[in-house]
Amino acid sequence: MFDRKPSKIASITSKDESKELTDLQNDPRVGSSLPPLPISIAKDTDTNSSELPKPLIVNDRIYQNTKKYMLPIDDQEQDKLVQEHFLYKFIFGNNFSAPVRDLLSGHYNENPKRNSIGSSSCIIENISQPRILDIACGNGTWVLEMATEFPNSEFYGIDFSPGYPTTIKPANTSFANHDVLSPNGFPFPENYFDYVFMRQVYTCFSESDWTFVVREIRRVVKPGGFVEFRDQDPILRRTGDMSSALFKKYPDLMREKHEVNVFWARHMYDCLHDIGEMTDMQLRVNELRFGNSGPIGEMVDTSLRSGFESHRRFFEETYNKRDYDQMVEEIVNESIVHHSFFNYYVCWGRKPLLDYDSSCSSDRKLSVSTCSLPTRDEAGEKNDLNPSKLSIEWKDDSGDFTSLDADNVSDIGQFVEGFED
Repeated sequence: MFDRKPSKIASITSKDESKELTDLQNDPRVGSSLPPLPISIAKDTDTNSSELPKPLIVNDRIYQNTKKYMLPIDDQEQDKLVQEHFLYKFIFGNNFSAPVRDLLSGHYNENPKRNSIGSSSCIIENISQPRILDIACGNGTWVLEMATEFPNSEFYGIDFSPGYPTTIKPANTSFANHDVLSPNGFPFPENYFDYVFMRQVYTCFSESDWTFVVREIRRVVKPGGFVEFRDQDPILRRTGDMSSALFKKYPDLMREKHEVNVFWARHMYDCLHDIGEMTDMQLRVNELRFGNSGPIGEMVDTSLRSGFESHRRFFEETYNKRDYDQMVEEIVNESIVHHSFFNYYVCWGRKPLLDYDSSCSSDRKLSVSTCSLPTRDEAGEKNDLNPSKLSIEWKDDSGDFTSLDADNVSDIGQFVEGFED
């Protein structure tokens, strides 16, 4: 399916670009852990797998042997991650919300781009194929689908666990094992990526981790490049009594057991603005409701049960197996009856072409550009900017989910099978 020729950048490189790539490969800060640069992107990268701690097996589930991350990493969990990928795509209408379609399509040229700020003479050279990074990529579903849709861009994925494909994958993809919290930082040079994406990490980080990760993201994204975060507020809303009691305990338990703040989604806009110092900031919040009819409604309801199954070990000190199974069933039923919902957040911003203090307003007005940097409106696209639309509710009266139908749901399984090693 993906047996195609390597992209042009892999075989045709200017002298300046070749020198740049050689310098980067010899940079001691980058080191041998740097995933393949565009000149050798087709080669697989798995540099750190031998250094991974031996996984734990508990009640027939496989886990990372670390304190911080508490979810399984086995095949059952990988199936759940694929389902989550398509839920995010359904919730927001696309795999991305930032205005990067032209960039991803490779509609670039070798003409320089001048900063729009009148007093600036900064020029950004458009000399390389677009590079995109997916942080905590999991099984790589987002990278695989995006790389297939945008073959003129190069996609990188990094994750602590090697759950991504290593053989059958598009030629414009590269994966690497890497702990994003490594004190050495991300294994990439400064100003390397045009677009950085991160999703579903609310079970991963503390407040201090947020600061570290966002600073590293700012370091590796190019001036004028985009950063997008998507995540879930894990507290179920409009709940019954059983659901309310459990979700009230969850944040404190995560902090006590794993030093994780699960409210990343509520703070990621502020982190990206204040720590990442991004401009052209946008934020949207959508609801995912339970209890709707049709194939999508069924998949949404199933996702709640799958989430609890992934958290079984986390709650094992409080509930035995029988009590936990009964509680999960009651919560799922309550959610269907009450049409409970999770809030899903997406925010994105753009790294300024220059570091400056006075040229931009310091006001953080949601869905309003804070700086006059150039942007491209993509009329008619689902991921266009819409300043007036900050909160969107799904229909729950008729249960009419029109974004995906039964055929789309069946395609999920076919998609996964197509990338199995």
